[in-house]
Amino acid sequence: MKRKSLRIRVKAGDTDFSGNIFHPRIVEWFSLGRIELLRSNRITFMNNGYINIEGNPQKISLVVGEIYARFHTPIRFDDEVILLTKVSEIREKTIRFDFKVQHASNKKILVSGWSISVCINKKKCKASPLPNKMVELLKGNKNILTHM
Repeated sequence: MKRKSLRIRVKAGDTDFSGNIFHPRIVEWFSLGRIELLRSNRITFMNNGYINIEGNPQKISLVVGEIYARFHTPIRFDDEVILLTKVSEIREKTIRFDFKVQHASNKKILVSGWSISVCINKKKCKASPLPNKMVELLKGNKNILTHM
């Protein structure tokens, strides 16, 4: 599974003084989408920040190198939305995740965006190639571009 869908109900604390979604919440939701997509593919973060692939601890982690969000329509308190996350590209050291936030009832796109996660060797704090097993688990979808 290279796509993940999550339902989210907008809480009062998710909004700003205007009554619309507080824009940093979108970055948090994108993070949640990435984590849950990885988890659904047996790739998890351990509490020390390292990655665990199918129960095997790795000496790497993923950090956000770039992130972008475009707000199409306001999101308001108590809206129910669906966050769609997919892996759209895998390179030697990076994974691109694409996001859409849709209104749950009418599927209207509220926010779209993407992020690039960089694989790092945590000890050296330096970019590192993605483990082959991680690429294999994420690549099953033929729509994913791979540049290795």
